[in-house]
Amino acid sequence: MNPLTSSLVGVVFGILVAASSVPGATGSASSHEPEAAQTRTLYVTATDKNGLAVTDLQAADFEVKIAGKTAEVASAQAASVPLRVALLVADQGTGAFQLGLARFMQTLLGHAEFTLVAVVVQPVTLVDYSHDGAVLSAGLKQLGSRGRERGAQLIEAIQDATRTVKHEARRPVIVVLRTGGEAPSQISGNQVREELRQSGAALYAVSTAGAEGRAPSQSRAGISAEQAQLADAELADSSANLALVLGDGSKESGGRHDQVMANTHVKALEQLAQELLHQYEVVCSVPDGVKPGDKLSVSSKRKGITTRAPARLPE
Repeated sequence: MNPLTSSLVGVVFGILVAASSVPGATGSASSHEPEAAQTRTLYVTATDKNGLAVTDLQAADFEVKIAGKTAEVASAQAASVPLRVALLVADQGTGAFQLGLARFMQTLLGHAEFTLVAVVVQPVTLVDYSHDGAVLSAGLKQLGSRGRERGAQLIEAIQDATRTVKHEARRPVIVVLRTGGEAPSQISGNQVREELRQSGAALYAVSTAGAEGRAPSQSRAGISAEQAQLADAELADSSANLALVLGDGSKESGGRHDQVMANTHVKALEQLAQELLHQYEVVCSVPDGVKPGDKLSVSSKRKGITTRAPARLPE
């Protein structure tokens, strides 16, 4: 890390510690009126053509359809339930995302709790879910440059996160930051997509340029051509499963997968933080005859607005 970047990270660390007393991340579902059985609360992000968060939408600006049936939108307001964010950092030990993560957490501190998971090879939890700025700052300091190694068990980390991020008094979000070079895995992409859907979490992924590149051949001295072909096929299958989770899985959850240049990841994470900070809580009726898991569509009647919401009706 160059001296300028190092000093910027240091400044943000200081802000995180100072902001640790900001209230808001200790809210609970008990502060909200219980939902009627025939309604659902949806968490929706809305951005303009420049990708900036739109903050002035009203109930009349949303259109919701469930299983092809129009659902009445009862209310739309800024989401007040705190976020619960799992940050999975698969950077091959380079420290590439440290500054972007600091800015992301700085923006949301006081509105969220975070867990920091380093995925160089096996997932290692640096910080369990916390909104304490000093604790989070100490965790971030462990995500600087620390050598370089391929073989991240990323799909395993995502699967684990779907099981820990769910919390009935929080808005669950999983953020994946990756530079590629993941290890082969036997885990099915469709299995993880289903676990993601059941968790209710929105999945966002930021991959640097080259992360989607084809893995190098496993052919080397000491193994047969057949063994190398089998290893190459396993890597290809694993890459396809991960791509399925990061692509279709993120979109279905109400998130997205961004591919960025390494030097633009800070901007991408700052933009994502603003989207989550200004997420909407949309309450709609559930038409007769529909059930959890049915196809869900949320759009805005205002031109030029992109909305993101789960693709299936939550439980």
